[in-house]
Amino acid sequence: MIGRYLPRDSPLHRTPAAAKLVAMLVLVTFLAILPRPLPLAAAAVMVAALFPVARLRPVHLWRALRPALLFAVVLTVFYLLSQGLSDGARAAIGPVGQLVVGVLAGNLLVFTTRASDLAALAGRVLGWRVELLVALTIRSIPTVIAVVRQTREAAWARGQRASLVRVLPTVLVRLIRDADLLGEALAARGI
Repeated sequence: MIGRYLPRDSPLHRTPAAAKLVAMLVLVTFLAILPRPLPLAAAAVMVAALFPVARLRPVHLWRALRPALLFAVVLTVFYLLSQGLSDGARAAIGPVGQLVVGVLAGNLLVFTTRASDLAALAGRVLGWRVELLVALTIRSIPTVIAVVRQTREAAWARGQRASLVRVLPTVLVRLIRDADLLGEALAARGI
């Protein structure tokens, strides 16, 4: 799940990208400094409460949280196995809470901010090359997903198993070819 911009008429959507990014960075920094259960729970509730403010449905909250849950479970199990039940549970609270709140906040940022606004912000702060890099990176995610889907569908059409391991070489060849074409286009424009 890669969150993508969901157009809505909400206060969060109207907030400038820089303000949202700074707020997210302040929140994540605060939680890194103070990884205690109460601040983590308060931050999680606060970020989750911003989803309805942004006119996002509970399904969007679930989509934002679902990928982090697997990592949270694995991280918790690691702490429990390495430090015992009570010590592991205490030790896992900080990293797991930070992961969940960070993922929720990051998805809220992406759901309420156009990718072009984030790329432009990166360009203003770090230069036009970084803006181009961010824009190309954001654009490449759906391209990679589409290439994987098309390659798997082609394998299924030929009656072959289409596991990711089997289609990976073909996907890599297509992506490298597309990257070469993009590189040639950028070089032709002097970039």
